[in-house]
Amino acid sequence: MDMTSTPKRTDRLGPEEWTKAALAAIADKGTANVSVERLARELGATKGSFYWHFKDRPALIEAALQRWERDFTDRIIERLSDIADPRERFRNLLESAFENHPGVLIDANLLAAADDPPVGAALERVARKRLAFVDRIFAELGAAGGSDRAILAFSAYVGLAQLRRTAPDLVPTGGRTKPYIDHAVVWLLGD
Repeated sequence: MDMTSTPKRTDRLGPEEWTKAALAAIADKGTANVSVERLARELGATKGSFYWHFKDRPALIEAALQRWERDFTDRIIERLSDIADPRERFRNLLESAFENHPGVLIDANLLAAADDPPVGAALERVARKRLAFVDRIFAELGAAGGSDRAILAFSAYVGLAQLRRTAPDLVPTGGRTKPYIDHAVVWLLGD
């Protein structure tokens, strides 16, 4: 799902277009970047269109957080749950963390706004879902210290998201990605 650019008005805008535009703004510069006036201008819409669908900016932020959770947590967990082999499921999870999608940037930018109560609540809910998914993988593998290793793996993901935001040149890319993932699987799961 491409959320790196905001949709241009071609027809009547619905709440999905507004939330997609809000997520693109969050991926770009965080929640402070979500301005009703700017989004309306980018979408070729009026503020009246916005208020037809949302009570106010906090309602848009909440809808965007729900979409982020659904698209970048729930759907990924659903897709990966179909992989029977837990080791392969974990590898695919790591690979998804290195994909160039806006979810990683949204994660990092939301972390910067974690003290905002709705953002903090969404981050905690998503962290619990993601950690439970990783923990189940470690349990299926019978990995020693499974829950602790799951926390370590999840913490590495959060750190990777922050690196993408603050020092993207430090994140393994291109030909460095596969060897890094190979090592990470061994480091976190053992041989």
